[in-house]
Amino acid sequence: MDELLTLREVADWLRVPEATLRWWRHCRQGPASFRLGRRVMYRQAAVERWLQEQAAGDPTAQASSTPRRRST
Repeated sequence: MDELLTLREVADWLRVPEATLRWWRHCRQGPASFRLGRRVMYRQAAVERWLQEQAAGDPTAQASSTPRRRST
C-alpha cells in the first residue's frame, strides 16, 4: 500500500510553497490528491508518477540526458 503524504510533506519534497500545491489542486494540475476528512492527502506513487511525467515533458530534461551530435 502506498504511503500517504500530507500537503506540507509534498510541498517540502517538491520544494514549492504549500500555496502553490493548493493552486495546482484548484486548477486540476499537479500530482493527484484527495480529501481524507478535512485533510488533503497525496499517494507517494502518484507524486512520483507526476514527477516522471513532468521530466518526460520537459525538453531541457531530455536534452541534458541525451548527448547532442555536433553538426559539421
